Amino acid sequence: ANKLHIRTRPSVIRRFLLFKSGETVSVQKIEESERLLRSARYIYSVDIRPFAYHDGVVDIEVKTRDTWTLEPGFQFSRSGGANSTSVSLKERNVLGTGTAIGFSRTSDVDRNGTVFSLSQDHLFGGWTAIDLSLGNFDDGKHHAVSLARPFYALDTRWAAGGSALHDERIESVYNNGDIIGQYRHKQDAGEVYGGWSNGLIDGWTRRYSVGLSYLDDTYSTDPALIPIPPSAVPADQTLISPFLRYEVIEDDYEKVKNRDQIQRPEFFSLGFRSRVQVGRALTSLGSN
Repeated sequence: ANKLHIRTRPSVIRRFLLFKSGETVSVQKIEESERLLRSARYIYSVDIRPFAYHDGVVDIEVKTRDTWTLEPGFQFSRSGGANSTSVSLKERNVLGTGTAIGFSRTSDVDRNGTVFSLSQDHLFGGWTAIDLSLGNFDDGKHHAVSLARPFYALDTRWAAGGSALHDERIESVYNNGDIIGQYRHKQDAGEVYGGWSNGLIDGWTRRYSVGLSYLDDTYSTDPALIPIPPSAVPADQTLISPFLRYEVIEDDYEKVKNRDQIQRPEFFSLGFRSRVQVGRALTSLGSN
Protein backbone atom coordinates (compact mmCIF):
# COMPACT_ATOMS: atom_id res chain seq x y z
CA ALA A 1 0.00 0.00 0.00
CA ASN A 2 2.92 2.35 -0.62
CA LYS A 3 2.00 5.78 -2.07
CA LEU A 4 3.66 7.59 -4.98
CA HIS A 5 5.39 10.93 -5.27
CA ILE A 6 6.46 11.89 -8.81
CA ARG A 7 9.26 14.15 -9.95
CA THR A 8 9.62 15.00 -13.61
CA ARG A 9 9.99 17.82 -16.08
CA PRO A 10 8.91 19.16 -18.48
CA SER A 11 5.18 19.12 -17.69
CA VAL A 12 4.31 17.66 -21.10
CA ILE A 13 5.80 14.35 -19.91
CA ARG A 14 3.19 14.12 -17.15
CA ARG A 15 0.49 13.77 -19.80
CA PHE A 16 1.83 10.31 -20.67
CA LEU A 17 1.91 9.03 -17.09
CA LEU A 18 -0.89 6.69 -16.05
CA PHE A 19 -0.11 7.19 -12.35
CA LYS A 20 -0.31 10.29 -10.16
CA SER A 21 1.15 11.46 -6.88
CA GLY A 22 -0.77 10.02 -3.95
CA GLU A 23 -1.84 6.84 -5.71
CA THR A 24 -0.89 3.33 -4.65
CA VAL A 25 2.18 1.97 -6.42
CA SER A 26 1.29 -0.05 -9.54
CA VAL A 27 4.10 -1.75 -11.45
CA GLN A 28 1.73 -2.35 -14.38
CA LYS A 29 0.92 1.37 -14.72
CA ILE A 30 4.59 2.32 -14.48
CA GLU A 31 5.59 -0.16 -17.18
CA GLU A 32 2.74 0.88 -19.49
CA SER A 33 3.62 4.55 -18.97
CA GLU A 34 7.12 3.79 -20.20
CA ARG A 35 5.68 2.11 -23.31
CA LEU A 36 3.54 5.17 -24.02
CA LEU A 37 6.49 7.53 -23.56
CA ARG A 38 8.69 5.49 -25.87
CA SER A 39 5.97 5.53 -28.53
CA ALA A 40 6.36 9.33 -28.83
CA ARG A 41 8.62 10.01 -31.82
CA TYR A 42 10.23 13.04 -30.17
CA ILE A 43 11.44 11.15 -27.05
CA TYR A 44 14.79 9.40 -27.40
CA SER A 45 15.21 7.79 -23.98
CA VAL A 46 13.08 7.13 -20.90
CA ASP A 47 14.10 6.20 -17.36
CA ILE A 48 11.43 5.66 -14.67
CA ARG A 49 12.86 4.60 -11.32
CA PRO A 50 12.22 4.83 -7.58
CA PHE A 51 14.93 6.95 -5.95
CA ALA A 52 13.70 7.28 -2.35
CA TYR A 53 11.36 5.64 0.14
CA HIS A 54 10.12 7.24 3.36
CA ASP A 55 7.03 6.98 5.59
CA GLY A 56 5.20 4.70 3.16
CA VAL A 57 5.84 7.03 0.21
CA VAL A 58 7.85 5.98 -2.85
CA ASP A 59 9.51 8.82 -4.77
CA ILE A 60 9.43 8.10 -8.51
CA GLU A 61 11.76 9.96 -10.86
CA VAL A 62 10.92 10.17 -14.57
CA LYS A 63 13.81 11.16 -16.84
CA THR A 64 13.45 11.65 -20.59
CA ARG A 65 15.69 12.92 -23.35
CA ASP A 66 14.38 14.50 -26.52
CA THR A 67 15.59 13.62 -29.98
CA TRP A 68 15.94 15.71 -33.12
CA THR A 69 12.39 16.44 -34.27
CA LEU A 70 12.77 18.60 -37.39
CA GLU A 71 12.41 16.23 -40.35
CA PRO A 72 13.12 17.52 -43.87
CA GLY A 73 12.44 15.19 -46.76
CA PHE A 74 12.99 14.94 -50.49
CA GLN A 75 12.02 12.20 -52.93
CA PHE A 76 12.47 11.85 -56.67
CA SER A 77 11.56 9.02 -58.99
CA ARG A 78 11.03 8.45 -62.69
CA SER A 79 8.82 5.76 -64.16
CA GLY A 80 7.20 5.37 -67.55
CA GLY A 81 8.77 8.59 -68.78
CA ALA A 82 7.17 10.69 -66.01
CA ASN A 83 8.85 12.29 -62.99
CA SER A 84 7.52 12.27 -59.43
CA THR A 85 8.88 14.58 -56.75
CA SER A 86 8.08 15.32 -53.13
CA VAL A 87 9.50 17.94 -50.77
CA SER A 88 8.44 18.01 -47.12
CA LEU A 89 9.26 19.58 -43.77
CA LYS A 90 7.83 18.38 -40.46
CA GLU A 91 8.41 19.42 -36.85
CA ARG A 92 7.17 16.79 -34.39
CA ASN A 93 7.55 18.74 -31.13
CA VAL A 94 6.82 22.45 -31.60
CA LEU A 95 8.24 24.44 -28.66
CA GLY A 96 8.26 21.28 -26.53
CA THR A 97 4.47 20.97 -26.56
CA GLY A 98 4.22 17.67 -28.43
CA THR A 99 2.42 19.37 -31.32
CA ALA A 100 3.38 18.24 -34.81
CA ILE A 101 3.20 20.55 -37.84
CA GLY A 102 4.06 19.51 -41.36
CA PHE A 103 4.11 20.87 -44.90
CA SER A 104 4.71 19.00 -48.13
CA ARG A 105 4.56 19.61 -51.86
CA THR A 106 4.13 16.73 -54.27
CA SER A 107 4.11 16.44 -58.04
CA ASP A 108 3.40 13.28 -60.05
CA VAL A 109 1.74 12.14 -63.25
CA ASP A 110 -1.78 12.56 -61.81
CA ARG A 111 -1.69 15.73 -59.69
CA ASN A 112 0.37 18.52 -58.12
CA GLY A 113 -0.34 20.17 -54.82
CA THR A 114 0.53 21.07 -51.25
CA VAL A 115 -0.53 19.53 -47.95
CA PHE A 116 -0.50 21.12 -44.47
CA SER A 117 -0.87 18.88 -41.40
CA LEU A 118 -1.33 19.50 -37.69
CA SER A 119 -1.66 16.97 -34.89
CA GLN A 120 -1.67 16.96 -31.09
CA ASP A 121 -2.28 13.85 -28.97
CA HIS A 122 -2.80 15.65 -25.64
CA LEU A 123 -5.19 18.48 -26.35
CA PHE A 124 -6.34 20.43 -23.27
CA GLY A 125 -3.73 18.62 -21.19
CA GLY A 126 -5.54 15.27 -21.39
CA TRP A 127 -5.76 12.41 -23.86
CA THR A 128 -7.89 14.11 -26.48
CA ALA A 129 -6.17 13.84 -29.87
CA ILE A 130 -6.71 16.04 -32.91
CA ASP A 131 -5.42 15.41 -36.42
CA LEU A 132 -5.90 17.91 -39.25
CA SER A 133 -4.82 17.69 -42.89
CA LEU A 134 -5.50 20.31 -45.57
CA GLY A 135 -4.45 19.58 -49.13
CA ASN A 136 -4.96 21.72 -52.22
CA PHE A 137 -4.18 20.29 -55.65
CA ASP A 138 -4.46 21.36 -59.24
CA ASP A 139 -7.40 18.96 -59.74
CA GLY A 140 -9.18 19.34 -56.41
CA LYS A 141 -8.60 19.17 -52.66
CA HIS A 142 -8.28 16.81 -49.74
CA HIS A 143 -9.42 17.92 -46.28
CA ALA A 144 -9.52 15.59 -43.27
CA VAL A 145 -10.02 16.12 -39.54
CA SER A 146 -10.42 13.81 -36.56
CA LEU A 147 -11.04 14.49 -32.89
CA ALA A 148 -11.02 11.58 -30.46
CA ARG A 149 -10.43 10.50 -26.90
CA PRO A 150 -9.18 6.95 -27.63
CA PHE A 151 -8.62 3.87 -25.50
CA TYR A 152 -5.12 5.11 -24.71
CA ALA A 153 -4.29 2.54 -22.02
CA LEU A 154 -5.27 -0.99 -21.11
CA ASP A 155 -7.33 0.21 -18.13
CA THR A 156 -9.10 3.06 -19.98
CA ARG A 157 -12.85 2.80 -19.33
CA TRP A 158 -14.33 4.84 -22.20
CA ALA A 159 -13.54 6.33 -25.57
CA ALA A 160 -15.30 8.56 -28.09
CA GLY A 161 -14.47 10.33 -31.29
CA GLY A 162 -15.36 11.42 -34.76
CA SER A 163 -13.73 12.07 -38.10
CA ALA A 164 -14.63 13.71 -41.40
CA LEU A 165 -13.07 13.70 -44.87
CA HIS A 166 -13.73 15.58 -48.09
CA ASP A 167 -11.80 14.72 -51.24
CA GLU A 168 -12.12 16.01 -54.80
CA ARG A 169 -9.97 14.80 -57.69
CA ILE A 170 -9.86 14.02 -61.40
CA GLU A 171 -9.62 10.31 -62.15
CA SER A 172 -7.91 9.34 -65.40
CA VAL A 173 -8.45 6.26 -67.54
CA TYR A 174 -5.25 4.97 -69.20
CA ASN A 175 -4.51 2.78 -72.19
CA ASN A 176 -0.87 1.87 -72.90
CA GLY A 177 0.24 4.75 -70.72
CA ASP A 178 -1.94 7.33 -72.49
CA ILE A 179 -4.92 9.10 -70.93
CA ILE A 180 -8.02 8.23 -72.98
CA GLY A 181 -10.66 9.71 -70.64
CA GLN A 182 -11.24 11.58 -67.40
CA TYR A 183 -14.04 12.14 -64.89
CA ARG A 184 -14.47 13.95 -61.58
CA HIS A 185 -14.64 12.02 -58.32
CA LYS A 186 -15.90 13.55 -55.09
CA GLN A 187 -15.84 11.63 -51.82
CA ASP A 188 -17.26 12.56 -48.42
CA ALA A 189 -16.73 10.26 -45.46
CA GLY A 190 -17.13 10.37 -41.71
CA GLU A 191 -17.45 8.33 -38.56
CA VAL A 192 -18.63 8.83 -34.99
CA TYR A 193 -18.27 6.25 -32.24
CA GLY A 194 -18.39 5.68 -28.51
CA GLY A 195 -16.86 2.84 -26.54
CA TRP A 196 -16.70 1.42 -23.05
CA SER A 197 -14.64 -1.14 -21.16
CA ASN A 198 -14.38 -2.69 -17.71
CA GLY A 199 -10.66 -2.02 -17.79
CA LEU A 200 -7.77 -4.40 -17.21
CA ILE A 201 -8.96 -7.53 -15.40
CA ASP A 202 -6.65 -10.49 -14.72
CA GLY A 203 -4.32 -9.44 -17.53
CA TRP A 204 -7.06 -8.98 -20.15
CA THR A 205 -8.83 -5.93 -21.59
CA ARG A 206 -12.15 -6.14 -23.43
CA ARG A 207 -13.61 -3.15 -25.24
CA TYR A 208 -17.01 -2.56 -26.83
CA SER A 209 -17.88 0.25 -29.24
CA VAL A 210 -20.89 1.39 -31.24
CA GLY A 211 -20.82 3.91 -34.02
CA LEU A 212 -22.03 5.15 -37.36
CA SER A 213 -19.98 5.40 -40.56
CA TYR A 214 -20.78 7.42 -43.67
CA LEU A 215 -19.34 7.16 -47.18
CA ASP A 216 -20.57 9.03 -50.24
CA ASP A 217 -18.88 8.72 -53.66
CA THR A 218 -20.13 10.77 -56.60
CA TYR A 219 -18.77 10.70 -60.16
CA SER A 220 -19.43 13.11 -63.02
CA THR A 221 -18.18 14.05 -66.47
CA ASP A 222 -16.96 17.54 -67.35
CA PRO A 223 -16.72 19.13 -70.84
CA ALA A 224 -13.37 20.61 -69.82
CA LEU A 225 -11.90 17.11 -69.39
CA ILE A 226 -10.96 14.47 -71.92
CA PRO A 227 -14.35 12.98 -72.87
CA ILE A 228 -15.28 9.51 -71.76
CA PRO A 229 -18.41 7.42 -72.46
CA PRO A 230 -20.95 7.82 -69.61
CA SER A 231 -21.06 4.03 -69.29
CA ALA A 232 -17.38 4.07 -68.24
CA VAL A 233 -18.05 6.38 -65.30
CA PRO A 234 -18.64 4.51 -62.01
CA ALA A 235 -22.09 4.73 -60.44
CA ASP A 236 -22.62 6.97 -57.43
CA GLN A 237 -22.61 5.18 -54.10
CA THR A 238 -23.80 6.12 -50.62
CA LEU A 239 -23.22 3.88 -47.61
CA ILE A 240 -24.49 4.79 -44.14
CA SER A 241 -23.79 2.03 -41.67
CA PRO A 242 -24.20 1.57 -37.91
CA PHE A 243 -21.58 -0.80 -36.53
CA LEU A 244 -20.56 -2.78 -33.48
CA ARG A 245 -16.91 -3.31 -32.59
CA TYR A 246 -15.32 -5.71 -30.09
CA GLU A 247 -11.65 -5.74 -29.11
CA VAL A 248 -9.71 -7.99 -26.75
CA ILE A 249 -6.07 -7.46 -25.67
CA GLU A 250 -3.82 -9.57 -23.49
CA ASP A 251 -1.34 -7.66 -21.31
CA ASP A 252 1.84 -9.48 -22.29
CA TYR A 253 4.81 -7.40 -23.48
CA GLU A 254 8.53 -8.07 -23.66
CA LYS A 255 11.17 -5.35 -23.36
CA VAL A 256 14.22 -5.97 -25.55
CA LYS A 257 17.23 -4.10 -26.91
CA ASN A 258 19.01 -4.15 -30.26
CA ARG A 259 16.06 -5.66 -32.11
CA ASP A 260 15.22 -2.94 -34.64
CA GLN A 261 16.99 0.04 -33.03
CA ILE A 262 20.52 0.24 -31.66
CA GLN A 263 20.74 0.45 -27.85
CA ARG A 264 17.12 1.64 -27.52
CA PRO A 265 14.60 -0.45 -25.54
CA GLU A 266 11.59 -1.63 -27.53
CA PHE A 267 8.39 -3.32 -26.44
CA PHE A 268 6.91 -6.24 -28.36
CA SER A 269 3.40 -7.52 -27.80
CA LEU A 270 3.48 -11.28 -27.26
CA GLY A 271 -0.10 -11.65 -26.08
CA PHE A 272 -3.34 -12.30 -27.93
CA ARG A 273 -4.93 -9.32 -29.67
CA SER A 274 -8.01 -9.23 -31.88
CA ARG A 275 -10.60 -6.77 -33.14
CA VAL A 276 -13.87 -7.58 -34.90
CA GLN A 277 -16.24 -5.03 -36.42
CA VAL A 278 -19.65 -5.74 -37.94
CA GLY A 279 -21.73 -3.14 -39.76
CA ARG A 280 -24.78 -2.96 -41.99
CA ALA A 281 -25.49 -0.33 -44.63
CA LEU A 282 -29.20 0.51 -44.27
CA THR A 283 -31.38 1.96 -47.01
CA SER A 284 -33.61 3.43 -44.29
CA LEU A 285 -30.70 5.73 -43.37
CA GLY A 286 -30.02 6.79 -46.96
CA SER A 287 -27.76 4.05 -48.32
CA ASN A 288 -28.29 3.07 -51.92
